[in-house]
Amino acid sequence: MPIDCVGLQSHFNSQSPVPSNYQTTLQNFANLGVDVQITELDIEGSGTSQAQNYRNVTQACLAVARCTGITVWGIRDTDSWRASGTPLLFDGNGNKKAAYNSVLDALNAGGGPGPTTTTTTTTTTTSNGPGPGGCTASVSLNQWDGGFVATIKVTAGSSALRGWSVATTLSNGTVTGSWSANRSGTSGAVNWSNVDYNGNVPAGQSTEFGFQGTGSGAGLNPACNAS
Repeated sequence: MPIDCVGLQSHFNSQSPVPSNYQTTLQNFANLGVDVQITELDIEGSGTSQAQNYRNVTQACLAVARCTGITVWGIRDTDSWRASGTPLLFDGNGNKKAAYNSVLDALNAGGGPGPTTTTTTTTTTTSNGPGPGGCTASVSLNQWDGGFVATIKVTAGSSALRGWSVATTLSNGTVTGSWSANRSGTSGAVNWSNVDYNGNVPAGQSTEFGFQGTGSGAGLNPACNAS
């Protein structure tokens, strides 16, 4: 199977601190042609020291173009598998810690000059393929200055789907990564089709796929064809 993304578990403490070459490690994987994500992050400690470590990790991801996500392993310190090390962004009472603010500051700084704006729009189009019922495609678009994430829901009509395809138009953006669909093209007319595990959709039920990109995702206008 092709590898599209590599996830790095990142559990740090005084015995295993954030490596000085952490960003280099992320970049080395990205240079192989895959996305990278920090998929399990917790950093033991408290106060300024912990906050700076969280800032460093966040900045490392922001500095690597193909670092597409950071997932913190838990919400409150008391929920953590390493609760005694208070390794998360919120304390046991759900209060924001200094580490939370440092991550937020790093993300805001990494967004470039000016405020980052996010809008969500949904459009729906329907196209009947072979057999009755057809399918419906709707898109939820999360847009910010310089990039976007689009999530497209494919819903079966009155008959079950044995497969589906969706046509989109990306006039002012470029796809940089996608999931749960095969893709043809990266800009302009971009066509999508089901992968092995989500082609069969019962009547009235739905499945989703998504993609991220640079530029604008406005005007996708998805059109679904059923099979």
